[in-house]
Amino acid sequence: MHTSTLLKTPEFTFAGKSRTIGLDSIFPDFTSQDRVGIVATSPGDSLRAAPLLLSAIGAFYEELWDSEDDFYLYPDFFVFHVGTLTGYHSPFDIWPQSKEVVVEHDPQSLLAAINDRGITRLVLPDAHGGDGVLMEHAVQLAARRVRSIVRHAPADADPMWTVTPSLAAAKMIRRCARVSAPILGEELTSSWTEDPGAAQGYSPVDFSGLLSWLCTIGTTHASMGFSSEYRAAASVTDAILARDIHEVRRDDIEPHP
Repeated sequence: MHTSTLLKTPEFTFAGKSRTIGLDSIFPDFTSQDRVGIVATSPGDSLRAAPLLLSAIGAFYEELWDSEDDFYLYPDFFVFHVGTLTGYHSPFDIWPQSKEVVVEHDPQSLLAAINDRGITRLVLPDAHGGDGVLMEHAVQLAARRVRSIVRHAPADADPMWTVTPSLAAAKMIRRCARVSAPILGEELTSSWTEDPGAAQGYSPVDFSGLLSWLCTIGTTHASMGFSSEYRAAASVTDAILARDIHEVRRDDIEPHP
């Protein structure tokens, strides 16, 4: 809970296209009840998301301090690691370890993890879209719950927004890079520890873009997460699963207006 008095949103710099903005421009109507999910497919992804993540953590605690002076709480924010752990995020108050969620290279598994944790704001790495299948009920639940989706802007792109971390946030980013050094490797660790205060760019993604993005991480297993023992005991047939299929067509994940 060390971030509760260190992160102050006015100390972050938010910029849009030719205008000054704030966290509310990226995450409209953000409150302490929101649940933020950072998806990391490779080491360093979470560090690119860090300025936005840490500003949201600051906003979480600012709302609490406005109404309380005695609490011991962490925000319900999560990092979803695809395939394997991509870093250690306790320096960002991602706490406890159960909020470091490792999922398989399976689109439905990741969507289920996002839904199970009630995520309302989602930050994705940059990627082109893909084709695949998801479960219809999971798609409809996410469509009702996830209110904001953004992605890291490619280095050569013109992002919709940039966020520059505060001095305190930059120190946390450096600390996170250092503790994650065994995973990041020497080159990435050096880059993030030498320049942790760099602005990061983000652009919005619409919901169809999210579904297409999910299908870039792998192929949904035909079992849809059901074990053979469960299917046999509960009589979950192929016909039953077929009724819960949502087909996803490729989308290049262009930012929406």
